[in-house]
Amino acid sequence: MKKKNFILTISILMILALSFSCTENDKREEEECFSSESAYATSINSPSAGMVNETIDIEVTFTVGGSSCYRSAEFIETSIENSRSIEIEVKYESCICTLDISYETITYQFTASNIGDYELNFKSSPTEFITTNLTIN
Repeated sequence: MKKKNFILTISILMILALSFSCTENDKREEEECFSSESAYATSINSPSAGMVNETIDIEVTFTVGGSSCYRSAEFIETSIENSRSIEIEVKYESCICTLDISYETITYQFTASNIGDYELNFKSSPTEFITTNLTIN
């Protein structure tokens, strides 16, 4: 009887150990299969004017490589006075992606707290930008 209990206990401990190690490996694989990179704007659809403290929606179209793994995008903004440089960071999820290129459109929301002319520069290549100008009244 003691031998059966010992074997049963060892078996349960081995199953738990294997289960835990697989879970840890799965977590590591999931972390390795998330990535992000810069994407470049291909077109901007923006109004030319707006009002102070009013949100202005600007449609930004950009290219996505590995489109089967594309999950989301966010804007990274750098401001100097009334000028903004805006980059797009694309997030991918999965280790096996198709390499076809697609186009995605997301909305950049701009709100100015002061009257004036604003210059928004959306990165369109490593060294170039698509610029849109807004007059805020």
